[in-house]
Amino acid sequence: MRSILRSIVKIRIPARSGPSLPLQLCTKVATVPTTPQHNALQRYEDDLQNEFHQILREERQSVLDPVADPMSLEVFPNTRPAFNFAAYVNKSPTLQQLVSLGVELHKLEKRKGIAQFVLGLDFDRDMRNHIRFLADVGVPAESLGEFLTKNPLIFKEDLGDLETRVNYLQSKRFLPEEIARIVTKNPFWLMLNTKRIDRRLGYFQKTFALEGSEVRALSTKQPRLITYNLEHVRKNTFTVQEEMGFEKEEVKQLLLSKPRIWMIKTEALQYRFEYLHRRMKLSHAELLQTPDLLLTRDVRIKQRHGFLKFLGKVQYDPKKELYIPLKSLAEGTDEEFVAEVAKSNMECYNRFLKTL
Repeated sequence: MRSILRSIVKIRIPARSGPSLPLQLCTKVATVPTTPQHNALQRYEDDLQNEFHQILREERQSVLDPVADPMSLEVFPNTRPAFNFAAYVNKSPTLQQLVSLGVELHKLEKRKGIAQFVLGLDFDRDMRNHIRFLADVGVPAESLGEFLTKNPLIFKEDLGDLETRVNYLQSKRFLPEEIARIVTKNPFWLMLNTKRIDRRLGYFQKTFALEGSEVRALSTKQPRLITYNLEHVRKNTFTVQEEMGFEKEEVKQLLLSKPRIWMIKTEALQYRFEYLHRRMKLSHAELLQTPDLLLTRDVRIKQRHGFLKFLGKVQYDPKKELYIPLKSLAEGTDEEFVAEVAKSNMECYNRFLKTL
């Protein structure tokens, strides 16, 4: 991949840096090894697919028009591809170049019309300048393959239009590193013209009473939210403010700290809040201090809170002894939680889970 990129543009590629327990259910305390788990990438890919479908749907309508809930849509039907790229790779220099860049062709095959579109392109004529542009904007070399896998339709965009969209961000005082993150983390951002992006940024600024610096911070932290389905954003805003009872300033605080709250299913958000607030008796202030709880799977919260309750260790008040940080319900692996927070062992925890 590096040789391909060097032939397009000079790119610097950074080096990689590498007590006794209640009842008889739990009788032995032991330290257990920890194994980090990473599920964020799959959620990230699923969300990007939703956005891709959303953008295609919005081509013929205003961004302010209501649209269907994207979470209920099937984005890329899992149908049989029209053909297999494998039959063309050995004969197509363009496909070979894409493979060298890290593009996952098998994912493109599953998208209706995309394979035919890519096969109709010539690398030197239709792709080289776009890839150079992305590199110049700041998309890291190691992220180009993922970017193009997510959004191969970038090659249908006029380079002049792409430059105008980047110039717009510069005119709004976005720093180069912020623009690089926006484009990298949301491969579909550049598909929207400046008027649509301006209206989106204006919507968030007006709705949540944001300062200019806060709009830039929000866009940089979660660029996918800016191009997300506005009807879904409105629904979650209503839920957070009217149904969950957060004040306007608190809603703003939540948005800036955890913007992904506005991208999850409304029903899941409502259910999670009900459990945290009604069942666990957590106040709005406590949720504001630990907003990750609103993004944590229900089953994880229930299991960990239930286990602490079983052990008689539910104590979330930092002013009292034996304080258990609320963030421990959301962070780390089960092994880490059991050993370091609950001070128990996995055998005990697994036996407890069987009683649920």
